[in-house]
Amino acid sequence: MIHLEVFTSRRDYVLALGKGVDVTPRCDYMPWLWNAYELLGVTVDQCINDEPIMRYISINKRLRRERSIKALLNLKNELTKTRGELRKKCTDELLCLSNRIYEYSRAINALYRYYLRLNDLSPLEISKLSIALTRYNLPTLGLEVYDELLRSSTPDELKYLTFLSMLNPIVWPTHITVDTKVLPHLNWILAYFDDHYLILIVSLGRAYVVSDLNININGGRSVLSNDYEVRSVSNDHVIARIESRNGHGLLFIGNWSAHAIEFSLDFKPREGSVKGMFLDVNLTQLVPIIIPPRDYLSIKYSV
Repeated sequence: MIHLEVFTSRRDYVLALGKGVDVTPRCDYMPWLWNAYELLGVTVDQCINDEPIMRYISINKRLRRERSIKALLNLKNELTKTRGELRKKCTDELLCLSNRIYEYSRAINALYRYYLRLNDLSPLEISKLSIALTRYNLPTLGLEVYDELLRSSTPDELKYLTFLSMLNPIVWPTHITVDTKVLPHLNWILAYFDDHYLILIVSLGRAYVVSDLNININGGRSVLSNDYEVRSVSNDHVIARIESRNGHGLLFIGNWSAHAIEFSLDFKPREGSVKGMFLDVNLTQLVPIIIPPRDYLSIKYSV
């Protein structure tokens, strides 16, 4: 069981996702939420069966781990064959869309049809559609559909896992990749799961990630051990201070309110740099410290 909490720049998301949920493996969710389970380190191997979509997911996972060239070629041929089968006959079109099985032109037409029928879809179908829209480069529509899932009476676990899956995390032998398509629309994301943390931000149009895990994105990244960690959550913002044993640390303040927040440091860093959505300065240049509405401050420092 993994405890998961998510904070971001939207108050409605924080109200739904900030309280936290305990995640346990569910085989009925696995076919389209498998990469959220992977990021959380939740084992779902017992869910693998001989259904074409499950075969496709299993082959995909084996491809990321295989090192033998001959075995890789065999797996790629097997993946292509299975994808072809699914394109010809998929018993759950939304499930195949959420796994990006179809070519783009076919997928877009299908996604628009489902979007126009949004009010008729079940929570499970809405979850699949929000992920599929993001996978096919329609993150604005994906978030709009996800809003419907948040307003539904579906179990909280589905809401959390769907949000993580929209980031499309994929675990490789030496690192984890994360997609940042939704990030420009949310400004910042802070997630805690088990003993790990993940911070995604946009600063001056570029994406950055800070985590104790080796996470790669198409942007800047920092890997910082959370040997010392303090967090506090108020009605309008979250504060996370993370520090490693070697004296390097990060102070993150995420604001989800419609007003600016004043903030003062309760410790004296030796040096540091500050990022915000439209900010990139040295710590000594930032007096006073103010976090604009739905913005953040990310302060990397040394003590």
